[in-house]
Amino acid sequence: MQRRLFLGTILKPIGLLTAACVADSPQADSSAASAHSIVPNQDAAVKNKSGGFNALAVSQASFHRMFKDGTLAPEKFPQWVKMQCGLTRVQWSGRLLPGITKASAKTLRAACDAQGVRSLLLDPSIGIGLASADAGVSGAAVEKLKPWCDIATELACTGLAIDLRGEGTYQEQLPRAVAGADLAFKVAAAVGLPLVAQSLGGFTSNGTFMAALMQQLKNPAIRLEPAFDAWKVSEQEIYNRGRGMDLLLPYAASILADYTDFAADGDSVNFKSDYLMRQIRATTFRGPVTILYKGPGDELAGVLKAKAILMKYKCVV
Repeated sequence: MQRRLFLGTILKPIGLLTAACVADSPQADSSAASAHSIVPNQDAAVKNKSGGFNALAVSQASFHRMFKDGTLAPEKFPQWVKMQCGLTRVQWSGRLLPGITKASAKTLRAACDAQGVRSLLLDPSIGIGLASADAGVSGAAVEKLKPWCDIATELACTGLAIDLRGEGTYQEQLPRAVAGADLAFKVAAAVGLPLVAQSLGGFTSNGTFMAALMQQLKNPAIRLEPAFDAWKVSEQEIYNRGRGMDLLLPYAASILADYTDFAADGDSVNFKSDYLMRQIRATTFRGPVTILYKGPGDELAGVLKAKAILMKYKCVV
């Protein structure tokens, strides 16, 4: 299908679906429980109604070097992130929770509760596999996902991240991504856990592809996490950032504000935060904005610089 014709089929219904994508919670039905929400928590929602604010969160992966060298430990992180970052919403990374069990997740949840820290998305970091053409590989990925559903439930997370990268052409990968998302949904729905497909490169960083995916899924319990700076489809192709955000915001559960480095004016060296935040403000999206610092040097300093930028646009802690 020609690109212009394909885009037309995507853009026409997007406005009609916006309200459903930012509702207070997914509609309860027989396939997914309503115990978990993929939208702002109640205190932020009050502010949203009055001022159009988005709650700020931080990704545990922002501090991956500190976790790897032992400077930080999961059970100490809730207090540390509250005191050092001034934030009380966390997105967890499975690769930084080695050996976690349901019992240790319950202990971590208690540490979060003691500090008033809320768990948003959990990224199990199981790698590529869900969207594989090989049924054995996709089945193995589903099995890897199952224990993370239990961990996310123990942590009272608002959703579970999924990786829908695959191999092949656009036309080959799209039905595989749909099938992979459906497989993951069957597992997550058993515990009432919404899913959030992330932009991780390849066609998952192609806005047209991901919007088409959502159009085919038509599942209110599966959403997206558009990122500020994750539009690299291949070494030869970078998807247009503005067009991608426009296409994906109606399907967003959260936004990933990923920063690598900062210019002399304090903003990202790769994009203009002002432009992206204006895009967000122009929509009805009032979900969380999660900081991910993925650059060199002092990780805490990077997070605090990103936080300072986003606070200018009335994101709230």
